[in-house]
Amino acid sequence: MRTAIWQGDRVAIVEDIPAHVCADCGEQYYDSPVSDALRRLAEEGFPSRLAKATITVPVFSLRERVAPKTELPEDVYVD
Repeated sequence: MRTAIWQGDRVAIVEDIPAHVCADCGEQYYDSPVSDALRRLAEEGFPSRLAKATITVPVFSLRERVAPKTELPEDVYVD
């Protein structure tokens, strides 16, 4: 499995994560040793010297593609 983890404005991609997958809902979860390894890597700040590769990732904005939300009056309830 692969996941992206954000720390501030930096993102790290972690690959080769052994995960369990729920057969009913598809949720992925990790056992304690895997969670501990991910936590330690994050606490170390994902040091570049330990990365197996570096990639360039494009960043997109939806600011010009989505209309801004309008404020609803206080007496309107949305469920």
